[in-house]
Parts: sequence; structure tokens; C-alpha cells
Amino acid sequence: MADHHWAGIIIFLLGICGVTFNSVVIMFLKKAKSLANPFRILTVNQAVTDLINSTVFTFIIAPTVFFTFALPFEVTARLGQLLFLAYDCCSWSHLMITLNRFTFTFFPFDYAEVFTRFSTKLYVLLIWILAICINFYEYTYIDCHFFLPIGAWNFDFKGGPECKVVEWYLNYCRNMILTAVIACLDIATVIKFHSYSKMQDVASNGNKWRMQRQEFFLLAQAMLQSTIFYIELVCCYNIGSLSFMSSPWAQFGLRTVAWVSTHAADGQISVAPKLLCWHV
Repeated sequence: MADHHWAGIIIFLLGICGVTFNSVVIMFLKKAKSLANPFRILTVNQAVTDLINSTVFTFIIAPTVFFTFALPFEVTARLGQLLFLAYDCCSWSHLMITLNRFTFTFFPFDYAEVFTRFSTKLYVLLIWILAICINFYEYTYIDCHFFLPIGAWNFDFKGGPECKVVEWYLNYCRNMILTAVIACLDIATVIKFHSYSKMQDVASNGNKWRMQRQEFFLLAQAMLQSTIFYIELVCCYNIGSLSFMSSPWAQFGLRTVAWVSTHAADGQISVAPKLLCWHV
């Protein structure tokens, strides 16, 4: 088989894993009535955005690469726009989930007012409205497009001088800063939770193992999610732009594989079974 056949197969396999994982997450959370509504609503929204990314790559991009379909520029540009819309919504959903944990840990008496069922749905709606507005500005109002060139295995940017601003400052820098903020909030939450668990140890030795276990899995979840998104951004933007990484397979691994793998794994990390006992 030719190289593009293998590339198409890899995209399909990674993408179908993402479709399966995130579909299972959505169905599980829909039935998990024991989980509090705010966490469930926010995580379902995050899984939906991951599912959108995985679906596009599995059922459109993989066949296009495998069979070398010549999709029109306008079609792939709109697909690229959809991918970034889902990416932004996913990132901001991560931020809201982190704020959900942070608020519960630092402001337990205010939590019920800040994260009601209605307010959480409103937060999700605002996430999508904001993402759509920014997406329209970056990829419709500005002459910038994220498209799949004919015969290529990776999406790329194309447009006027402002497109570099969109690529590096409005996308790369924004997501790096957002990921850093999420990581800092998660670390603060873990530290606070650790101090709380020590107090619980004194009050009740019977809770020691449970609190330590919850603390460990909270830290593992927070660090894994931040790490995979950081790795994806560094691969796509920093390492991928190096001249000695310009071979087709290197670019494919650093861009497409990194992107699809991140959204395939994201949902599973959010609802790892051992973490469910902690979430409020």
C-alpha cells in the first residue's frame, strides 16, 4: 500500500477510538444520576466537542486521505473551521470543569449558588456563543482559512498577513495561556484538597485511605489533561515548524496524529472510573 493509504488507516483507527470513547462517556454520564448535574453537564459538553473532532477525522478526513479525494477548498476550509470551533469549546469546557472543582474546594458554601443546574447550562450556552463569534471573526471576517490541501495528510493555514496572527497569537498563545491557567487552578485545588484531607485524617482515621486515593486521582486527572494538550500544542506549532521535521510522516505525526489522539483520550481521562467517587 502507498503511504497515503497507511495515513488514512491511522487517522481512521485513532478517530474511531475517539468516536467510541466519547460516545461511551456521553451515554455513561447521561445515565449516571449519582453525579451532580454541574459536573455531568460540563463533561457531556466537553465529550460532545471531542466527539465532533473525532467524527470529522474518522468519517471525512480518513477516507479523503486514503482515497486521495480532491475536496473543494471551501469544503475543507469549513471543516477546519468546525474543528477549531469544537477545539475552543472543548478548551473552555475544561476551564469550567476546573472552576467547578476549584469553587467546590475553596468556596463550598457558595458552590450551590454558583453552579446550579440552570447556571451551568447557561455557562455552556455562553461557551458556544463566544466560540462561534471568535470562530467567525478568525476564519470568516479575517482572510484566514484552516484547510486540507489536496493530497495532503494535514490541515494547514492559508490567507493574508493577518492569518499568521490568527495562527500564532489568537490560537497558539491563547490555548497555551488557557492550558496554563487550568493547570494552575488544578494545582491549587489539589493543594487545598490535600490540606483538607489532612484535617480529615485527624478527625477520622477511617477516611484516610479514601481521601488519599481521591487526592491522587484528582492530581493524575488534572496533570494528564493539561499535559496532553500542552504536548499537542508544542507538537503542532513548535516542533512541527522546525525545518528538520519537514518530512511528510514527521508532519503527519506531529500534527494530525497529535490532534486526533488528544481528543480521543480526553474524554476517558475526564471520567476515569476511580475519579467518579470524588466529583461533586
